[in-house]
Amino acid sequence: MLLILVGRLVHFALLLLTLRVATELLLPSEMGKIAIVTATVAFFALLFVNPVGMFVNRRVHAWNASGRAKSCYSYFWLYLVAVSLCASFALFALDWLDLWNPSVGIYWLIILVCGNVFIGTVNQTVIPGLNMFGFSGWFISLTVATAATSLVCAVVLARVVSPTAEYWLSGLLMGQLIVGALGTKVFFDRLQGKGGGVAGFSNVSPQQFKSLFGFAWPISIAVGLGWVQGQGYRYIMEEGMGLVELGLFVAGFGISAGLISAVDTIFSTYYQPKFYARITGDNPNEQSHAWIEYAQAILPALLLTSVFIMATASELTDLLLGERYRQSASFVAWGALAELTRLSTAVFGLAAHARMHTKLLLLPNLVGAVGAMVLIGWLAPVYGSDGVGMGLVCASLGGLLIAVYMTVRYLEIVLPLNLLAISALMGGVVFVAAHYLDYSFPTGESRWVSFARLCVVGAIFLAFQYSMLLRTLKNSSLR
Repeated sequence: MLLILVGRLVHFALLLLTLRVATELLLPSEMGKIAIVTATVAFFALLFVNPVGMFVNRRVHAWNASGRAKSCYSYFWLYLVAVSLCASFALFALDWLDLWNPSVGIYWLIILVCGNVFIGTVNQTVIPGLNMFGFSGWFISLTVATAATSLVCAVVLARVVSPTAEYWLSGLLMGQLIVGALGTKVFFDRLQGKGGGVAGFSNVSPQQFKSLFGFAWPISIAVGLGWVQGQGYRYIMEEGMGLVELGLFVAGFGISAGLISAVDTIFSTYYQPKFYARITGDNPNEQSHAWIEYAQAILPALLLTSVFIMATASELTDLLLGERYRQSASFVAWGALAELTRLSTAVFGLAAHARMHTKLLLLPNLVGAVGAMVLIGWLAPVYGSDGVGMGLVCASLGGLLIAVYMTVRYLEIVLPLNLLAISALMGGVVFVAAHYLDYSFPTGESRWVSFARLCVVGAIFLAFQYSMLLRTLKNSSLR
């Protein structure tokens, strides 16, 4: 756990540094263009790649035990090529038919989207795959190397060629390609069995394809709806408010998303491989207990983290964003609340994965997607960017409540209410401490004052988070 914790902290420090450097080098309008490109990448990745990737995670231990993992991954790479080609045709057709006029040139858009769909997915499959099989050292090293190499390549292109979204994103993609190539070799060298290329197609039965399709199509619809809820607003803001306002919003939102995702990833990196290994069988009681222990570990941690982010929004903005992004501070709280509810919904979604009953994911995501579009359309004209934040939070909360209700009905679980209450109490202490320091040392004096305040509140937060971790590890069979 210590190796994972240290490695993940270094990794997310690099990601936060990447955000800081990006906001120093790029104008808010360029950040708005980045938001559009990443949303477009997310559409194809979530709708067509993510469901198949989840199926791979669900089955990979069994495949490796039977020596078929290499062959199955070869199919996955071919599938990624097909998705990338379909994405390029779709984007070109939308532009040619004048159905969408993106702020990024169409050829740049195709290169960046298809490159991320293939290269980014391979990188994010083989490197976490090493952790799934217990090679934590390689996993941490390659994860940190990806972030560092991507940052260096992005800075070089932005400084030497042009400080635009296109060259910044190209640099990030180059870093993923370089480290991903090494990670693929390391990963395949550690899988059991022989490599399987196209010759392995004859070994896949219609029943196996049917199992994949039955598992994946509800997830595809669910994550597609999730994309509408979590990414669709970017196109609305680009059209109605402009790239500058979009860039400011996603910068503040990105601080919250990055920090909460850091905590989520640290815990899921340690617990998720054990969770998936434990639910491989068909014992409902074992699946329920595995989910309960996973939820007890991660939900209180997410709640405490969101309170910490909201309490230190001004300090985080001051330290993590460039001078031109001061207005983004007001959007940090919306990001913290929206990410808390989104990731909590994903935790409840794992119950559906455990039982291989992924249709349970549809209704919560439908409520979130429809709610987000309706509420943003209603609130944004009145409250501007804050209305977008309010709409996202309310829609995410509605989806979470539906997910909790359906999970409790379908899977025999016990919600970690006591741990959540303790986490909320700790969060209250963090909030009071931050408010006291803000009153005693007002914002705007200097970045060193902001840094000192953040260190004090952060130390309290980490102490509370550590005590919660010890509490959950004490009685957990996922240790």
